[in-house]
Amino acid sequence: MFSDKVFSLTDEEYQEIDEWAKTHKCKARLPGGRASRSCCGGEISMKFTPTSFGIFKEAQCICGEKHEIDNV
Repeated sequence: MFSDKVFSLTDEEYQEIDEWAKTHKCKARLPGGRASRSCCGGEISMKFTPTSFGIFKEAQCICGEKHEIDNV
């Protein structure tokens, strides 16, 4: 249904997620940094949901906390 569909973030959206990832109250955060429990990252997952109003974007930390990117 969505073959070859590409979802992306603007520089501003990426910066917003990066700042949130560094500052939200995270139960999995390592001392002095972001939440990470693996050698290759993966602490933040992105969810893109196409709607009739635009694309809903949400970041989720490995601790379960979510952050909506307000573009819709």
